[in-house]
Formats: sequence, C-alpha cells, structure tokens
Amino acid sequence: MQELRPSPAISVNSDVSIREVLRIMKEHNVGSVLVNSYAPPHALEGIFTERDLLKWVADIAHNDAWDKSIATIMTKKMITLNVLELDQAAETMIRHNFRHVPIVYDSEDGRSHVAGVVSMRDLFKGMVAERKQKKLLEQFNAKRVLVLARERSERELQQKLLADHVNLVFHVPAAGTAGEVPDAGASLDPARVIPDVLSSELFVMDLDHLPSEAWVGILKSVLSEKKRPPVFIVYDPVMQDPRSVLALKQLSQGSVIHVFPKPINLLEYLRQMEKSLK
Repeated sequence: MQELRPSPAISVNSDVSIREVLRIMKEHNVGSVLVNSYAPPHALEGIFTERDLLKWVADIAHNDAWDKSIATIMTKKMITLNVLELDQAAETMIRHNFRHVPIVYDSEDGRSHVAGVVSMRDLFKGMVAERKQKKLLEQFNAKRVLVLARERSERELQQKLLADHVNLVFHVPAAGTAGEVPDAGASLDPARVIPDVLSSELFVMDLDHLPSEAWVGILKSVLSEKKRPPVFIVYDPVMQDPRSVLALKQLSQGSVIHVFPKPINLLEYLRQMEKSLK
C-alpha cells in the first residue's frame, strides 16, 4: 500500500457533553474524536466514534442524556499504534473490528503523544492510490457491475474502487433522481431489481438501511436463477439484528455468495472481485 499518513486528530476532554462532541464532529466532518482526561496532563483515555453513537443513541434520546459527559459512552478499550507501526493499521482494524485507530509517538522524556488517527477512509485512499499504480483491476475490461445501496457513501466507495475499470450501474432503492438518498422507509420491489441483477456481470448489495424483507427477497430470487452473476454482500454487524448476522455468517461459509462485514477487508474484497470477473 502507498505510504499511509494519519489524519489530524480532533480531541476533547472527558467532561465535555455528548451534545457538544456531536457538534464538534459535525463541524469538522469527522467520524471520531479522541477523548483526553480533563485533568493535566490530559492523557488519552478513550475514543468516541459514529458507531458508538449508533450503539447508544436510543438510550441517550430516551433518557434525554445529551448533556452527560462523553466519558459515559466513549470506547475505553482502544488500541493505539506507534507511528512506526502504520503498516499494521489495516490488519489491526480488521482483527478488532475498528474503523479508527489512534496513532501515537514517544517523546524523548518517554511520554506518549497523539500523532493523528488512521481511519477506514484513509485506508480507502491508500487502496485507490495503490490500485491506480499497479493496475490491479485491468482485467475487468469495463464489465457491468450493479451496486444496490441506499447509502451514498457505499456507492461512492464502489465508484472510487472500480469506476476506471468497470461499467458501474447504481440501483437506488426508491423513486427519485440518480444519486438521491431515499427515505429509510421507502419500499423496494424485488421484481424491479432482479432484471437488472441478471443482466449484470457482478452484483454488489449493501444491506445497511435496507429492510430485511427486501434484501432477503432479492437474495432468494437471485439464488433461484441458474444463470446469475457473482453476488457480493457488505453489511455493518452493528446495524443488523442478531438473526440476520447469524444468517449472513452462515452464507459466508459457502462458495456461492461473498459476504463482507464492515469494516471491509479491502484486499480480500478486491481479490475476490477480480477472481469473479475473470
């Protein structure tokens, strides 16, 4: 991978309110903040990410706890990497299911200081740069790839990874203009999707924010066809119910469907796509 550089870290003290931390994250357009102790020397105590918010938002809203300190919901058991260990960032995130890893360095007095944060977004950038240099996907030869995703971020990711090498077709699961993110409750008709799936040479489906009955229906319909494209499923375990996660894990053990939990193992993801499109 290209030389990986950590992004600047946004830090707050542990006594700052949840409300204020969310405002700071929105202002700086970041997916995480590092949390330091409120007393000197303000040592790193934890990290708060978008996934922590997803985990706790229902409880916070129910108890109107927006003014409680961020220390009450931050992730305390975090893993840091030294600046000399940046090449281990991707492996560390995959092994521990993290999306953000603080990067630290040691000063001459032996104290540890934050150098920045490496996120999945940083890894994506590195992967894209490496792809362009090594032309890993040249054999795709403009094959037709259909991406079914409600989230704009997933469509943009596929576009960055594959757009130079395949004919990408995005299927937005709701009525509206291309690129528009539909309402969470919008219906998705499998009958409208299946013809597009069967005419593609590879099908990618991001399950996040899709009704389970919709993606299950689409999956059953696709698997019932003898001539079907390779199927790739990506999902965030935090956003799926336990039964769905168990079913997806069982699917991943077979050879028919390629299942990738987020954060995605990008190297394996691309390798499997290359193999499927040969």
